[in-house]
Amino acid sequence: MFLVDFLLNVAALVMWVSWRGIRGTEAAGTAGTILGNLRAAGVDRPRRWPYLAWLVALLALRAVLYRQMGPSLSWHPAWSAGAATLVFRSDSFVRMLAFSGLGFLSTLLFWYTGLAGILAVSRAPADRDGLTRALRRQAPWLAGWPGWLLLLLVATAAGVTWLGIGPVAARHGLLPPLRDERHLLQQALVVGAGQWCVLRWWVGAVLALHFVHLYVHLGNQAFWEFIQNAGIKLCRPFAFLRVGHLDASPILALALYWTFLTWAGHGLPGLRPLLPGMPDWVEYGLLPYVFRNLPY
Repeated sequence: MFLVDFLLNVAALVMWVSWRGIRGTEAAGTAGTILGNLRAAGVDRPRRWPYLAWLVALLALRAVLYRQMGPSLSWHPAWSAGAATLVFRSDSFVRMLAFSGLGFLSTLLFWYTGLAGILAVSRAPADRDGLTRALRRQAPWLAGWPGWLLLLLVATAAGVTWLGIGPVAARHGLLPPLRDERHLLQQALVVGAGQWCVLRWWVGAVLALHFVHLYVHLGNQAFWEFIQNAGIKLCRPFAFLRVGHLDASPILALALYWTFLTWAGHGLPGLRPLLPGMPDWVEYGLLPYVFRNLPY
């Protein structure tokens, strides 16, 4: 069921992206050249509203599917906001509908967090690859913001979302009761900070592909230009590992970034056999530990 839920979230994200009208990257030319400034003329814009209708239908229909199949499989799905995890009963359609909506919401936040990370690393006008330029055209009013402000924006979006989810979850017994509004605000701050931890997937993918591209030339397409530019910037603190034509900096950068972000957001339970006496904030993660021990 986990795989089914994951694939349906990906399908829902594709429908959302299609509804938003995000196309592929620029295929031709460098910015500032005649070829790079050419645009196709006379192309009719397709209607995009059916994608939104199919998205709503998908979220509702999969709730029906989960309600029918979940009890027979003894499946009780869990939705994680990083620092907090909510477990749902699969024998309730309303709760399955809530789980379906929250699953898509977390996928959407994951997507926009990654886009914010890309725009934060690939700053204009230095990076001119087609991928980054295509993303800037989708949100031109955000493209000029400082990188730290873009990352603060996605954390704020996650925190504000929790302000709506937290009270409902506590009211229905999915979380311990809230003490007061200050307690809810503290939870929102921790959940917002936890949104940065999903960047480990984006950073990990970029660094892994960058390492491959260092030794295997895979072309000059816009995607690989972005991977090269972003990978070099992420590896800059580890430049001392570059010796001649050998460059091991992506390996160390990937290991450190991934370990830190995983520990901060989810913990490292796999270390317990090696370190039996390690504290809870190491095993369960810094932010989940803070979430459970807020001062109110």
